[in-house]
Amino acid sequence: MSIITAKTTRRAFTAMALAAFATGLTAPVTSSTAEAAGKKGTFKSQGRYSVRGSVTVSENGTIRLSGFRTSSGPDLYVYVGNGSASRRVAKLRANSGTQTYKISPALAKSISSVHIHCKRFSSTFGTARVK
Repeated sequence: MSIITAKTTRRAFTAMALAAFATGLTAPVTSSTAEAAGKKGTFKSQGRYSVRGSVTVSENGTIRLSGFRTSSGPDLYVYVGNGSASRRVAKLRANSGTQTYKISPALAKSISSVHIHCKRFSSTFGTARVK
């Protein structure tokens, strides 16, 4: 009897989850929804290094690198700031691909740039102005 109950509960939960997911997919996109996405920018390489891709900094503090690719480096980090790499966020997870990082919502609102920076050699590989 407990197996039937577990199956029934699992089916009910799956049905509720699918209904919630479907509802989220059909929600209209409005200008306020687009604004909630936050600031956006495109990386520009600096010096002899190559950095490509885009970045979005959401109001909730999520930094998302999309279509991202950078030259290899020994000690690469994601930094944020207002024109210069002033605040270290996290070690870069990979040299390419979509990646997300978390900062405080207050910091997200105050920054104007995201940087890929080599900590060991104090060299910025690329910068994205976000607005």
